[in-house]
Amino acid sequence: MNSKKTTFPKEIFRYLILSIISGGVLFLLLFVGNQALYQQVIQPQMAKKNFADATEEFQTFVTQQEANSLSRFTWQSSDGTVFYLRNDAGNGSAPKFHKEPEGPMEQRRPLGSEKAVDITYSDGKSATTFLIVENRWVMYIGVVASVVLGLIFAIVLFYRQLLNKAKYMHQIEKGTIILEAGDLDYRIAEEGHDELTQIAASINKMSQSLSEKIILEAKATQTSREIISDLSHDIRTPLTILSGYLPVLLETDLTEEQRKYLNLIHKKTKQMNSRVNDLLEYATIFSGQRPLELQLIDSRMLFEQFITELLPIVEVTYTLDIPAQAKIVGDMSLLERLFDNLISNINQHAELAEGVTIHIQTLNEQLHITIKNTVSKNDSSIGKSLGVKISAMIVELHQGTMTSALIGETYQTELVFPIKFEK
Repeated sequence: MNSKKTTFPKEIFRYLILSIISGGVLFLLLFVGNQALYQQVIQPQMAKKNFADATEEFQTFVTQQEANSLSRFTWQSSDGTVFYLRNDAGNGSAPKFHKEPEGPMEQRRPLGSEKAVDITYSDGKSATTFLIVENRWVMYIGVVASVVLGLIFAIVLFYRQLLNKAKYMHQIEKGTIILEAGDLDYRIAEEGHDELTQIAASINKMSQSLSEKIILEAKATQTSREIISDLSHDIRTPLTILSGYLPVLLETDLTEEQRKYLNLIHKKTKQMNSRVNDLLEYATIFSGQRPLELQLIDSRMLFEQFITELLPIVEVTYTLDIPAQAKIVGDMSLLERLFDNLISNINQHAELAEGVTIHIQTLNEQLHITIKNTVSKNDSSIGKSLGVKISAMIVELHQGTMTSALIGETYQTELVFPIKFEK
């Protein structure tokens, strides 16, 4: 893009000046052409025609008046372009012409040209001189037309420039909509040298930068997924061996202290195996390798099942305000995994003796679930487990949201799912 830039108002002002100059040039060309056409073609033809008609008219006049060559009178043609000036009879007449300026004859002659012709008077023929005045109304019409056309040309030219700017603004707007839709490879044409061009250039640079960042992030994410997957498989191999050998060792003759430590190792091995499985599942879901098997699920039945599975662990106080026709479009296995994680989180971190409160209702074609429980004392790890992150990801895959917050000693989880009402 050109480094020389002007501001948008200055460019509009420049368009205005150029339009005025262009209109002025057109006016001058039309004016000069009009003058040449009038002087070379129109005026001679008009003068010739007017003089021929006028002499016939004058001949009729003197015949009707029975005027002789010595008569004194003033005469002009009916169109006011030819005047009787004098005749060669030597009568010394000095006629006063209609609408003719005062002064000597030499000063009147610039009004037009003199031309002589023989006229038949009552006493015979006599050479008679007439003054032919230019009839300029055609020229004046041409001048006015030149002014109007020049002005119209300037206005149209300026309007077209503004229209081009408006179209360019629309082009920028269209480009931003395309970029917003996700096509970051689209580029807006950079036209002109004003603020609009700078905006287009900035948008192009921003989209290019964003596209490059997305590509880098995608590569980094893919690398992370591969590392997590590989690491999970690498850890699971020794854990599987330990899980196989530890039960065998526990069946051998051991001292109480040995059995105590082996049981502890066995317990921690199971926990590590569970964490590795969570990590592998997180990587699988996060990578999108697991396709969703969507189906219409009875939401009331689904949450009744969730509450039923929770009851053996803790006392549940709940309200279930779900219409029978409310359905969730979801993957049943993932939703079951979600509820398993929620139950596991409650079992590990809640003060089970104080129970759990669950409120489920439909609102604006959405299913709102609120789960509240009191947190166990000295438990600082609640909400930080990988299971919670997996749960949130499962909800997002179903176009919903999940939020968790610790309010005082109460841990509150809110889930929102879109629902469909089956007719």
